[in-house]
Amino acid sequence: MLIIRASTFFLLLILVGAQGPGPGPGTHRRQILDPEQMQSRAVDTRVTFEILEGQPKGTLAGRIPIKPGFTYRFNEAPREFVLDSDTGEIKTNIILDRETLKNDRYDLVVLSSQPTYPIEVRILVMDINDNSPEFPELSIAISFSESAVAGTRLLLDAATDKDIGANGISDKYRIIAGNENKKFRLVVTTNPTGDSSYLHLETTGKLDRETQGFYTLNVSAQDGGTPARYGYLQVNVTILDVNDNPPIFDHSDYIVSLNESVPPGTPVLQVMATDNDLGDNAKITYYLNDNERQFTVDPETGTISTTEPLHCPQQNCLQPTKPGASCPKSCVFTVFARDHGVPRQDGRTYVTVNLLDANDHSPVIKFRHFPATAGFATVDENAGNGSVVAAVSVVDQDDGLNGETTVKIVAGNELNNFRLDYTPSFDIVRVNGVLDREEISKYNLTVVATDKGNPPRTATAFLIIHVNDVNDHEPVFEKSEYSAILSELAPPGTYVAGITATDEDTGVNAQIYYAFVSGNENQWFQINQDSGLITTQASLDREIQGTVELNISARDGGPNPKWAYTQLKVTILDENDDSPEFSQSKINVSLSESTLPGTLVAMLTASDRDQGTNGSVAYSLHANVKQKYDDTFFLDALTGQLTTKKKLDREEVSMYEIQVVARDQGIPPQSSTATVFLNVLDENDNAPEFYPLKYFTKIADDLKAGSSVLKVTANDLDEGENSVVTYKIEEQSDNLFSIDEYTGVVTLRGSLKSSSKPIYRLQISAKDNGDKRATEDAIVEIIKDSYMEELSFDHYGDYEFQLLEDHGESPSFKRRDVGTVRVRNNDATYSIIYGDPHKNFHINEHTGKISTAKKIDREQSISYSLTVVARARLSYGKTNVNIFVQDLNDNKPTFQKYKDEIRLDENAAVGHEVYLARARDLDSGINSRISYALSYNPEEQFRISEATGVIYLNKPIRAEPNSVLHVEVSATDSGTPELSSKLNVDVSIADVNDHTPVFDHTSYETSLLESTPVNERFFALAASDADLDLNGRITYEITEGNGEQKFGVFPDGFLYLRKALDREEKDYYSLTVMATDIGNPSRFSVVPVVVHVIDENDNAPQFSNTTFTFQVQENQPIDSFVGKLTANDEDIGRNAELIFSLSPLQTDFVIDPKNGFIRTLRIFDREALVKTQGYSFITLEATVADNGSPKLKDKVKVNVYVIDENDNAPKFLRTPYKVQVSEGSSLGAQVLRLFTLDIDEGLNGDVFYSIIGGNEDRRFDIEEATGK
Repeated sequence: MLIIRASTFFLLLILVGAQGPGPGPGTHRRQILDPEQMQSRAVDTRVTFEILEGQPKGTLAGRIPIKPGFTYRFNEAPREFVLDSDTGEIKTNIILDRETLKNDRYDLVVLSSQPTYPIEVRILVMDINDNSPEFPELSIAISFSESAVAGTRLLLDAATDKDIGANGISDKYRIIAGNENKKFRLVVTTNPTGDSSYLHLETTGKLDRETQGFYTLNVSAQDGGTPARYGYLQVNVTILDVNDNPPIFDHSDYIVSLNESVPPGTPVLQVMATDNDLGDNAKITYYLNDNERQFTVDPETGTISTTEPLHCPQQNCLQPTKPGASCPKSCVFTVFARDHGVPRQDGRTYVTVNLLDANDHSPVIKFRHFPATAGFATVDENAGNGSVVAAVSVVDQDDGLNGETTVKIVAGNELNNFRLDYTPSFDIVRVNGVLDREEISKYNLTVVATDKGNPPRTATAFLIIHVNDVNDHEPVFEKSEYSAILSELAPPGTYVAGITATDEDTGVNAQIYYAFVSGNENQWFQINQDSGLITTQASLDREIQGTVELNISARDGGPNPKWAYTQLKVTILDENDDSPEFSQSKINVSLSESTLPGTLVAMLTASDRDQGTNGSVAYSLHANVKQKYDDTFFLDALTGQLTTKKKLDREEVSMYEIQVVARDQGIPPQSSTATVFLNVLDENDNAPEFYPLKYFTKIADDLKAGSSVLKVTANDLDEGENSVVTYKIEEQSDNLFSIDEYTGVVTLRGSLKSSSKPIYRLQISAKDNGDKRATEDAIVEIIKDSYMEELSFDHYGDYEFQLLEDHGESPSFKRRDVGTVRVRNNDATYSIIYGDPHKNFHINEHTGKISTAKKIDREQSISYSLTVVARARLSYGKTNVNIFVQDLNDNKPTFQKYKDEIRLDENAAVGHEVYLARARDLDSGINSRISYALSYNPEEQFRISEATGVIYLNKPIRAEPNSVLHVEVSATDSGTPELSSKLNVDVSIADVNDHTPVFDHTSYETSLLESTPVNERFFALAASDADLDLNGRITYEITEGNGEQKFGVFPDGFLYLRKALDREEKDYYSLTVMATDIGNPSRFSVVPVVVHVIDENDNAPQFSNTTFTFQVQENQPIDSFVGKLTANDEDIGRNAELIFSLSPLQTDFVIDPKNGFIRTLRIFDREALVKTQGYSFITLEATVADNGSPKLKDKVKVNVYVIDENDNAPKFLRTPYKVQVSEGSSLGAQVLRLFTLDIDEGLNGDVFYSIIGGNEDRRFDIEEATGK
């Protein structure tokens, strides 16, 4: 028996993850043993060991269960451990550090030898307290405001500890240093999430930066290990300042004394305040409360100074006292110190300024004049001597001699045109000579008032006097005669000339008004009464007046106006605006047709009112004449003489209509037309002609005499008497017949019974009144009825034949058979007696065969009805032969014209019906059926109806207006072969206002001198319009930016100046100009035009003051600064560059020409100056000039006051003093009073007395101020 054993194998996939250093997670594949093999496995397959971190290398971690005979190994050997393969002991291979592990453990797999089985080993690493707590930073900086309340907290970063469990961080924090005043404490708050607790630093009381502004706290953190470990944090606490201290002055009040005459800017004292705060909270700004604004304080230094002469009230006076009394004057005000904190805090102190009395008032000058509100006086230039100009009043607040003053004019009156007259109340300035505004229009008088004090005080004022104009000058034209040239086509508004007159007067006396005096009778021109601009106001016509002389007046605006006159001569240039005019537009002429070539028909004369080539006339025949009467007439182009070129034939044309064109030589030329009606008079140049030539008739034998037999007819192509025909029987055998010579009626004269003849033959002639006889006589055969036999034709009724017409284009003629008529008599002869006056057919007299004798044209006659006679001896027969002409395509379709002209609007819509081309074909049937086509049609601009000949617009028109589009129309019949003809149609494109005017630039910019004369044209604008005639004629208008009406524009686009410019008022104009065509409706466009006004030197420099007053300290060294002159010039650039100068006659001062700084040339002694001239100032005349061309100037008075310096000691009026004192004198009794003189002024001249010797026992005292 065969037993087959089946084995089953299993694969086990084990995922092993190792923690910590060493091989990472891996996937291991392992075979599962069969049941017998599994019986030999170890008992335990998973073990766990614990080991403390930090143990030395080789420390036993644990021993795995083993089985004898097996060896063991790691599946993947870790770096941290080694395995004894025999004992199963696992030991450390390095010192373990738990803090480096992710999960505090190692998961390993140990494999046994064959059969292999795994053992899972987990080694737990246990923590030891080997790490101290750590703060995120070793040191941090925080701050508390000193205004923080107790309990204010700031969050600190808590410490962390890498250890875990009891070894980890605890909530034991302490401030171990820097908190000696117990101002702070630590607060630990548990985190509800279980994370580390919150650590706060909290204030325990009020902080004061001014006491202590900075703390350094040392904070410790303790862990829970044994022994415990610590971490430290340095907390630097800054106390932030708040504004909790006001500034404090070092004095609660200040008292100081000043001389009442101290000048503005004098330092008084310096106040001082301090603030214990910090930064802006301690930064102090000073300000004061002075309602009179006599004092100011430096906001930073606290220095108090005067701002104006002091006027302090009297204090503690029981009743008002006069100035100068002993009642003291004091100014009291408050000074504040404010810090810059928030909110700001103030400190205050009080300042008392006591004034010491002095003679400190200078005279004050005031002027009264008309107008009172103006800063100047006025006087008419024709004012008489002694006329009042102004009143001068002087006030001095001092008393006595110090308040008494004298007044003088010290400068500005060098021509002595004014004088001062004294009165008790004031001084009067009067005219003292003859004034002329045109020489001097303004005076600046320097008036000085001096008091009688010791030393004296002076005041200076300046009286400005403007001289009023009087109308004493006439206007003056720039030219005595002006001229202009204009085209007679100049549109209304065209510039003609700008007339300018000036007047030396001012104001209304110089305002000029312009007007026409004469010469404008046609009202062609207009003049602007204000500017003198002359323009056209109507259309001109040189043919009416070629030269216009306009007399123009200029009148000023004065109350008694003055006039001036000039003349403008306008020459009007000819333009080709007149057409030639014939002396007769219709001329009737008669000429005989026998007139020879070269005969004068008419002399045509046309005249043209224009000049030159515009009036030169040339003559020509109209195109219609050449077409209708080709090569018949000749017209002399220069003389207008019309003659014949060939012999006339009245029978062809009896009346000619000859159109003659007279055209001038202008551009574009003008023309007119006259018509000569030529009547051609008849001449007897045609003989009568019989038709028919042969007559046959029968007559009754018993016909009575006088009876009519027949009538013969001859025609004469002439007219009138020349066409009157008379008849005559030239031959007859028996004289039985007669003929009416005027009617051609043949009558029987006698009886036929007496005659035995069966037939009678007559030969009749025809002659006109000019004796011209017919070239062939008529033959008449008359047969007696009794002898006549009727011949019968072989065809019953009329004969009818069909005949194809001859080809009209064939130059040769070929006889063709039509048909044959026949009677039953071979001896008969045949003839055509009627129906063929033009002898188009021929009949064989023997055979009766009819054939053509000429070309047959169906278009001349579509059928013929012939009367054919057959005669055989006395036999006679007659029949009608009807010949119907069949059409041959021998005629082209023909147009009424070979050429035509039409006009078409340029904006015609596609599909618009343009023209009807109608042709006619003289053929018939299919030969006359016409189809139309365009044989010349560039760019397929048009299309045509093949059946009707209507031409339509096929595409939008792109051609320019006034251009001509050429179209050729062909008309083709339907015959064989096809015949066609052509018609040329010239389509003139008519302009439609579909274009907007376009400027040649999108914007314009130009510059214009501000002195540009009014009416001057300064810039040409150019716009174009692609339309024509009125649609393309452009007018211009300024629509924006011209509110002041400074500018205008002429019809030709030239901008001109309407009003004077002033760059100082406005240096830039932004105009909008509109160009409009004259179409209906009109179209327009606009363009910006910028006009820059260029400066010219039209403004004189102006000093900033009418006078300048400076001070200089006496005894100052040479080249000391005195003051700065300032001036302004409204011009710009070089025209505004200023140069200062002083009068070369003085030697005391020098001025910097560029900056106007005045410096001294010598050392001044105020006391010597007062001694020599009576006052302590020097008057200079300064000039400022610009750098323009020509240079313009201004002058000003400069007063330089020499300021006193304390350079003179007081002098006792007596020395020594001797006095006796009674020994019984009471305490305070006056012993004597000392008097001194100090020639300095102000405080420098105030004397204070003191005893400096001989009074050791203090028995005497002296008043400091009085010397008592």
